Amino acid sequence: MTKTSLLRIFLPMLFAFGAWAQRVQNMDIYFLGGPSFTRAQTIGGTNVTVYGSTGFSYTVGYGYQIMRKSAVSLWVELLPAVLAAPAAETATIPGSISLTSTMFVPSVRVMAPLQSRISVFGALGGGYGSFSNPTLTSDNPPDLKTRDVGHGVIGIGGGVDVRLSRFFSIRVDVRDYVTGRNLGGVPGRNHILPMMGFAVHF
Repeated sequence: MTKTSLLRIFLPMLFAFGAWAQRVQNMDIYFLGGPSFTRAQTIGGTNVTVYGSTGFSYTVGYGYQIMRKSAVSLWVELLPAVLAAPAAETATIPGSISLTSTMFVPSVRVMAPLQSRISVFGALGGGYGSFSNPTLTSDNPPDLKTRDVGHGVIGIGGGVDVRLSRFFSIRVDVRDYVTGRNLGGVPGRNHILPMMGFAVHF
């Protein structure tokens, strides 16, 4: 039997197996990472400018399928922890600062297959975040310091999930975490985090 004949036999079997795996499994755990962006910003009421550069972000979460209608499935993402940590924080005056953001944003995810191994999804959720923000001490002259600010967060986004096997997939996920202005080193309200990693299905 030729290699071409073998491929004709086994490739359809692999794709059929991937479809079966997606049909019967209703839980996943995902591990994703990517860049975290920031821009220069001025501390309100002062002429002090804080600078940062691109750092890293990652998220770990657990998903559970609660409903399936035909090929479309509805999931809840429980306890998704998101950390964003821009790098090289500096300022125009002395002091120690951090621009880290930590968010917990449970979400609803809708997934639809494009074919047996590739699915697209959209997600929407809400939660809470703790954001490290620069501020000034009361000393004269003042130094820079970090204070933690808590704020509500809305997360919206989507991505692609590509099955490698019954238990593993590669996942690309882009989320926009909308929160208060000028938090965690991000001017404005939108913390956009593109990530890529893998998911474990069971």
